[in-house]
Amino acid sequence: MQAAAALPPVRQWRIHLGAHKTATSHLQETLAAVRDDLVGQGVDFIPNRLLRQRNLARTLSQRRPVARLPIVGRAYMRAAIESAVAPLRTGPEVVVLSEENIIGVPEHMLKVPSYPQVEPNVGRLASLAGRAEVMFFLSIRSYDTLLPSAYVETLKHALPPPGGFQEAVAELLAGPPSWFDLVSRIRAAAPGIPLRIWRQEDYRANARAIMEAVCGCALGPLPEISDPAWTRSPSADAIATAEALPRDLPRAERLTRVREIFAAGEPGADRFRPFGTAERQRLRARYEADLERIARVHPDVLIRFEPRELVA
Repeated sequence: MQAAAALPPVRQWRIHLGAHKTATSHLQETLAAVRDDLVGQGVDFIPNRLLRQRNLARTLSQRRPVARLPIVGRAYMRAAIESAVAPLRTGPEVVVLSEENIIGVPEHMLKVPSYPQVEPNVGRLASLAGRAEVMFFLSIRSYDTLLPSAYVETLKHALPPPGGFQEAVAELLAGPPSWFDLVSRIRAAAPGIPLRIWRQEDYRANARAIMEAVCGCALGPLPEISDPAWTRSPSADAIATAEALPRDLPRAERLTRVREIFAAGEPGADRFRPFGTAERQRLRARYEADLERIARVHPDVLIRFEPRELVA
C-alpha cells in the first residue's frame, strides 16, 4: 500500500451497508480475493477484516459532542472516516467498502425499529459527499428466514433473553419489522445520496451482477467461495444448549462456549426452524408488502433481475 499522504483524494465512495445475514460475508470474501484485479480497473475494495481492525464502525458511533454539530461535525466526521480508511487504500480514487456493522450490531436486527443507530451512522457517512460522490447499497431478506438467522448471530455476541427466541422476536411478531421503514430512514438520513438494494433471495443466482453493481465495473473470473462455516445455521438442539448456558458466565467464556457448541453440531441434524407454517406465511406476506411499498415509494432503489442478468 502506498503512503496515505501520497494518495489522491477519493473521488467516489461506494458503500455496502449490510444488512447482517444477507450473504454479506460471501460478497466481502469474494471481492477481497479479487482486490488486485479491481485495482487494475481503478477500483479499490477494502477488505472487511481491515475495516474492523481500523474500527470504522466505532468511528461512526462515537459520541463526541463535536460530531453532533451541524457544520463542524460534518467536517470532523469526514476527516475521521477518511483517516480510518486512508492507511488501507492502495491508490484508486474509487473506494468500495462493505461493513454491516456500520449500521449496527447483530442484535439490532431484533429491535423495534431495527438498527436504531442507522440515522446517525448513515448521516455521518453522508458527510463524505462534501468532497466526493457517495453511493449506498443494502441487501435485504425475508423475515421468516432472517429472524432465526439474526437470533443465531446474536447468541454469538450477547446474552439471550430469558425466554429464548420467542421472547426475542415477540415484539417483532406483534408489530411487523419493516425494510420499507429502514430504507426510508436511510434516505432521510442521507438525502440526495443514491441507494440501491437487492433481495438476499436473488443473490446466489445473481452474485456477479450484484458485485459488479457494488463495484461499478465489470469483474473478471471469480473464485468459488463456499459459505463460511461460522455463518451456517446450527441445529435446534445446539440453540437450546447455548440458551441453557449459565447466565452468570463471563462474557468471553460464554461466547467461546457458544461458538464451540455451534461448531460441534451433528451433520444432518434438524436445523433451527422455529416458525410454524402460519407464522412463515405471515412474515413472507409482510416482506412482499414491504417490497411493493419500496418499489412504489422509492422506485429508483430496487435492483431487479432476470435470470443471470442485472436489469436496472
